[in-house]
Amino acid sequence: MAGCTTFERQKIEVQKINEEGNYEDFKEITSSKKVKRVKKILHNADWEQVKVDMGRPPDYQFIFQFINPSINAKAISYSVWINPNNNTLEVVQGDQQYVHLDEKDASILFDVLTESNLADVK
Repeated sequence: MAGCTTFERQKIEVQKINEEGNYEDFKEITSSKKVKRVKKILHNADWEQVKVDMGRPPDYQFIFQFINPSINAKAISYSVWINPNNNTLEVVQGDQQYVHLDEKDASILFDVLTESNLADVK
């Protein structure tokens, strides 16, 4: 049965904005458990279809990539803003899908993407 699976392994490539306002490679997540956790949060999120114009650049960006380079799928980018007032995240997929994650999902997503605690962000 192992040869019959249609599941293809993916990784998440995370970039972080630096002090100069440029994005730099921050982390690559290859754990299938962590990738599935992020996908589940994003899949279950209550996305709104709106044109988003945030007041500042995103704190993080990430994309899903297939580990097998022969798979040629379009990468979907996600932009993440930290909302330090209430320890939540705002996420934009592409340019017109927006969600404000609740504290629980925001905390899990932030932990997976950064290996740090969202509540500790100042």
